[in-house]
Amino acid sequence: MNTQIPTTLSYDKRMDGFANPETWFAFHVSYGETDCAGVAYYGEYNHWFERSRSQLIREQGMSYAEVEEKDIILPVRQAYCRYLYPARYDDELFVRCAIEKWGRASVTFTYQIWKQMDAPTLVATGYTEHAVVSISTGKPVRIPQWLKDIFHQ
Repeated sequence: MNTQIPTTLSYDKRMDGFANPETWFAFHVSYGETDCAGVAYYGEYNHWFERSRSQLIREQGMSYAEVEEKDIILPVRQAYCRYLYPARYDDELFVRCAIEKWGRASVTFTYQIWKQMDAPTLVATGYTEHAVVSISTGKPVRIPQWLKDIFHQ
């Protein structure tokens, strides 16, 4: 499980109230993710959220593909991102991701995006709320216990 602060981010992890388990997804902003000024396009942030969310699920012992094989999908029904500082081409970013809340038939993931400058800099915060839906019926279902269990090992 990747709960360690990336070594290139000198972030002092204190009891900051961030949910557990968590993951840190590290990457560099690619040229194709930026606008003509070299600033990350705002729509990419949701893609970065998705990549960190997939990593979190995988680190708990199950890929998202395996979740789907069990007749469950997690479509996004609400997404929010608060942009605090620009991310630029070739910046190394660190997306912190965890589950913030379980509903009856929904789950909410929370995110922080960091980059290292003179000090760790919070680039953005956000969340995505997902319905828990049966693939076979296309209807929302109560969260299966096995799904909760993989996050509470």
